[in-house]
Amino acid sequence: MWKPRKKTALRGAAILAAALAFPALNATAAQAIDWDHQLHTNDGDPGGRVRFEAYGDIVELCDIEADGWAVRVEVYAPGYSDEFTIGGNGSCKTHRASNGHDLKEGQAYYFTISLYKDSYPYGNYYDQAQWTA
Repeated sequence: MWKPRKKTALRGAAILAAALAFPALNATAAQAIDWDHQLHTNDGDPGGRVRFEAYGDIVELCDIEADGWAVRVEVYAPGYSDEFTIGGNGSCKTHRASNGHDLKEGQAYYFTISLYKDSYPYGNYYDQAQWTA
């Protein structure tokens, strides 16, 4: 008689039953965003990050370093221009199609991320990419 197999089958059934009984425990993993693209400011220890997810047109901008600089992203394409800034180490700002930042499907957009201070960009610490919505 092979007892460990029976225990494994019972244990698997118990885990499945718990997962079905508590669906909220499984919801957090399904809600995580699988970012299509990511870009950082090009300073030695990047101070800013922008991430983009085409499904839902989600753009997340984060200030990821306590350096006294804010981070700005500009998104543009023919007939479209948008920008936003965030400051404060660990601060992030997210824009989505659902809150007025709808990008045309299949359109290429140019993303430029840069460090900003006193309304002026720091010219050496920026990066650019072209991503399609």
